[in-house]
Amino acid sequence: MFLVDSQGLELVSLKDFLSNMLLVLTGTFMVIGGSIPYVFQYAEIHQRKNAMGFSLLVCLALCVANILRILFWFGKRFEYVLLAQSVLMIITMILMLEISVRMNRKLVSKGQRVSVWKGDVIKSFWKWNDLSSFIMVLAVFTLIASIITALLTKYTWYVETLGMVALFTEACLGLPQLFRNFTRRSTQGMSVKMVSMWLIGDLGKTAYFLWRSSPAQFWICSSLQITIDILILCQVYFYGRRTSRIPTYVPPTAAKL
Repeated sequence: MFLVDSQGLELVSLKDFLSNMLLVLTGTFMVIGGSIPYVFQYAEIHQRKNAMGFSLLVCLALCVANILRILFWFGKRFEYVLLAQSVLMIITMILMLEISVRMNRKLVSKGQRVSVWKGDVIKSFWKWNDLSSFIMVLAVFTLIASIITALLTKYTWYVETLGMVALFTEACLGLPQLFRNFTRRSTQGMSVKMVSMWLIGDLGKTAYFLWRSSPAQFWICSSLQITIDILILCQVYFYGRRTSRIPTYVPPTAAKL
């Protein structure tokens, strides 16, 4: 049995309670909101058994951006919410790489598959056919960037530049998809729901950054993201999701039939 002092209830006003609840909800949205769009793209790839419509450079941009953002945190401590968002986004991108590589590998014969372990580093950069190659390159990048940051983190100019590079890279994450759609003259294979969620999330992030007075790098770059999201949605309208030549995986059993 619990006894509640009436005076204790007065310590927390309704206004403060609602404000704290709003802060918790917005914080939760900030952590998981950025990863939600990729649930739709993951489902699209799984359903089509093909990842050719999704640009793996999106994963590259987000992995690099969030690794740098985490390093930026050590030089300029921003909110833990944004730090947690970066960690979750890296995990999400690894999952996107896994399914994309797994599906795309089925369209390439064993003799044509490329890997870092075979020496295919520069010529076949970010086009490898095994997940371990992507993990290896990201690990090496993280190590080098961490060493440089540890040596230069005491310099304000470096910390500010690091933050700007991290956020600008994230802001440009939609450019590879924009370019891929343009070259194919189609948005087939790309989840429109994913891009729509990008736009909703970026609008929410920009408002959150302004409300919480986050460093200017955050809201400037999120505004750029909104612009790119709108351009991709314009492609959906103009291209009408017309069919392009995307290889389709046919299981061996089905091929025999």
